[in-house]
This record gives sequence, structure tokens and C-alpha cells, in this order.
Amino acid sequence: MDIKETISSFIVVSEQMLALAKNAEWEQLTEIESKRRPEIEAFFSSLDQEARQKNIPELKQAIEKILDIDNQIISLAKESRSHAVEAMKKNSSARKAMSEYQNNTGL
Repeated sequence: MDIKETISSFIVVSEQMLALAKNAEWEQLTEIESKRRPEIEAFFSSLDQEARQKNIPELKQAIEKILDIDNQIISLAKESRSHAVEAMKKNSSARKAMSEYQNNTGL
């Protein structure tokens, strides 16, 4: 696979991860990320200076695209976490209310 195909495949995988984030499929997303990260690192560390120089525009564009997608995923994760925290707070409040009710009614 050449450089352009490789970076294109990283973008496709990143877009798949974004779709998973939008569907709150966090476990599957983290599995893919744990594979993607070392592949990206290995790819960039394997590029020699000539290949880097020759493909600067494509590499820059790919990095920017992947970072943009990753930022969207992080934003969705933060939002999801906030919703989970709120749900836990409501659940905790409901349990406390039920406990108080049971304590006061002798149940």
C-alpha cells in the first residue's frame, strides 16, 4: 500500500470511529482506537525524510482531518459522560427517596 492509500485508510477508520461515537458504541470504538494508534505511529516512524518531504501536503491534510475527527469524538465522549453522570445522579436521588420512604413508612 502506498502512502496516499495508507493515510486514506487511517481517515476511513477514523470516520468509522466517529460513527461509533455518534451511536455511543464506546467499547467497540476503544478497540478500534487501540489498533489504529500503533498503526499510525508505526506508519509515521517508518517514513524516511524523502517520503515525508515528497508527501507533505497529503500528510498535513491527513493529520488535520484525523485530529478534527478525534476532536469530534472527544466532544461526543464528554457529552455522553455528562449524560451518564446526570443519569447516575437521578438514579441516586431516586434510591435515596425510596430509602427515605421505606424508612418512614416502616417497609
